[in-house]
Amino acid sequence: MVDSRFYPPGQTFSIAEIAGFLDAEIKQGDGIASINGVSNLLNAGQNDIVFFNDAKYKNDLAVTKAGALLISTRDEDNISNFPAAVLLVDNPYKSYALIAQKIFPDQAQTKPVAGLQAEQIHPDAIIGKDVEIGFGAVIGAGAEIGDETIIGANAVIGPGCVVGRRSVIGANSVVQFALIGDDVHIHPNVSIGQDGFGYAPDFSGHVKIPQLGRVIIQSHVSIGVGADIDRGTLNDTVIGEGTKLDSQVHVAHNVQIGRHCLIAGQVGFAGSSIIEDYVMSGGQVAFNGHIHVGKGARILGASVVVKNIPAGQEVAGYPARASSLWRKETALISRLLKKRKTTKSE
Repeated sequence: MVDSRFYPPGQTFSIAEIAGFLDAEIKQGDGIASINGVSNLLNAGQNDIVFFNDAKYKNDLAVTKAGALLISTRDEDNISNFPAAVLLVDNPYKSYALIAQKIFPDQAQTKPVAGLQAEQIHPDAIIGKDVEIGFGAVIGAGAEIGDETIIGANAVIGPGCVVGRRSVIGANSVVQFALIGDDVHIHPNVSIGQDGFGYAPDFSGHVKIPQLGRVIIQSHVSIGVGADIDRGTLNDTVIGEGTKLDSQVHVAHNVQIGRHCLIAGQVGFAGSSIIEDYVMSGGQVAFNGHIHVGKGARILGASVVVKNIPAGQEVAGYPARASSLWRKETALISRLLKKRKTTKSE
């Protein structure tokens, strides 16, 4: 569900209006029902519109409570048990992006947080006891800053954001659409809560998907210099309690990182990957999107993770596989190259 703390209510359209805008056929329903939100299949309510374009979500389609569904003709056999309005479109993902922009027009192109000129702290912001605020910092409307927290020079805390007690927001860092716990240390030049990289690809021009989620940073987290954490598309991007991110780590939208993970510098997490508790990653590791890394797994530096990793396993290489296998393969290749060189010299 879209958080009203950060996003105004969506504009309301009838099914018939949506069909007209998308040039869609109303396959099921009378067109009168109203829609004022977007969602994924599992979390949708009767006023939300959703899309279906992947058979692996067929079970979610069977239980969704959405008020309207965007689906292509090739998948319409899957709607036999769907009770609400159905709209047939050529490209459900693109159609979803277009109608999401209509319902939430302010998020079609997010605006930066602006200063207030004479007063950089909005009068509706709530500032706790013994808070230190550096020169040039901006704190937006409805933001809440906990006791004994330090806001560095030129840092920006966007409207509605919450920063817990005894936390540090480093100089020049930007926090938007985020809820941050206690004793969190965010180093300088960190960006939190900006748009995720979400587009519906199309040869006529890629369509931006409004990012309507949040960033949740639990207590005792540390985030290194120059890191960036995108807010979720619909679900939240989450950094679990006690996790430490080194400098220049990128966390894409919808990523969930568990508790007490250690992530070295220049690691990149693609969208919707799930990292369980106590995972350790060396530097410059790339994580593919929509993968699952089990509890306590260890990834050696410069690896490329392209598929799920079981709990407790240590992996390395490209593509990442069990480190014992990677070491054997590396040693074998080295021996073969030496043998080839020796053969050529004879």
